[in-house]
Amino acid sequence: LLVAVSRAQVQQEPAAQITEGTEINITCSHPNIQVSEVIHWYRQLPGRGPAFLVSALKGSKEVSDPEGRLWVSADRRSSALCLARPRLGDAAVYFCALVAQGDEPGLRPGTNRLGRGGGTVLSGPAGGAACMAAKLHPDQGAPP
Repeated sequence: LLVAVSRAQVQQEPAAQITEGTEINITCSHPNIQVSEVIHWYRQLPGRGPAFLVSALKGSKEVSDPEGRLWVSADRRSSALCLARPRLGDAAVYFCALVAQGDEPGLRPGTNRLGRGGGTVLSGPAGGAACMAAKLHPDQGAPP
C-alpha cells in the first residue's frame, strides 16, 4: 500500500476584514497550476459546510451571491475573488481550490481545505480595500 501526501497547491492569506458595502479582494496563489486544472472558490458560512461559489479557467467571471467577480491572472498563477458590496452576512471562510477540468465541484486533498491552511477568514468591520484586477499581477495586464 502506497500513500502519498501532497503539499497544498494553493496559498491564501489567513484573514481579512470588511467594511459593509466596501469592495474587498481575497487573493489566492496557485503557482503550480496544471493546464488541465480549473480554479474553484467556495464559501463556508458559520455552522455550515463549504458551498461552491464560482469557477474559472482564465479571465474573469461574475459571481451573483455574494455579488462580485472572480479574476484569474494572465499566467493563471493567482486569482482573486472580489466582493463588490459585502454585507456582514458575508462573513465566512473563503477557500480556493484547483480541480481537474470536468470534475464536479468539491474540496479535495491538496486544496486549502484539506491541505495547508484553512482558507481566508473574512470578518468585519475594518478599513476598506479596493478590488482591482491589477492587484493580481500588475505586470500581467488582467482584463479591464
